[in-house]
Amino acid sequence: MDKEKLKNTIWTTRISRVNAESRLLRKNSFIQGVNIYYSCVTIIFSILTLIENNYALSLITVFMTISLLVTILYLNSLKYSECARDYRSNYTMLYKLELELNRDISEERIKQIEIEYCDLLDTSCNHIAFDYYCTMYGADKDFRKNKWNSIRHKYYFGIIWRLIVKVLVLLLPIALYLGAWWYNASV
Repeated sequence: MDKEKLKNTIWTTRISRVNAESRLLRKNSFIQGVNIYYSCVTIIFSILTLIENNYALSLITVFMTISLLVTILYLNSLKYSECARDYRSNYTMLYKLELELNRDISEERIKQIEIEYCDLLDTSCNHIAFDYYCTMYGADKDFRKNKWNSIRHKYYFGIIWRLIVKVLVLLLPIALYLGAWWYNASV
């Protein structure tokens, strides 16, 4: 691989890993916020159950309490912040290789950097395709000229899909409450 192509490959991988770290940190923050939100909603539902004597809401509250416990345990086991730290360490090492490629170095050293790059790929989990799409979205037009047209729709789909999931997660307790209220009113 020639020097310029290797430099571009390392840059793409590094920025994709930066995007992966950022994505995982955002996901971790969102999950912590959702845990707090659902805990508060569960407490409110418990109080409303006592006030309204609503059997359907009582069942939903029990379901939410159990689901919240299982979800918190599962999501905390995924260790998003730890994985984000691993990405940071990896892209820092990739940046060192990238900086070295900016200097005047021998062909033999370029081959060694290529091997070091492959070794670094092996030391970290790979980023997801969406991280690569974000890299291409943020890259200058000359760099992404041929690649962007084929992945543009995947990038925007990823953005929209993630937004829809977040909105649905936040609206679920409201839908459950309205369903319980409707059920109680119809009985």
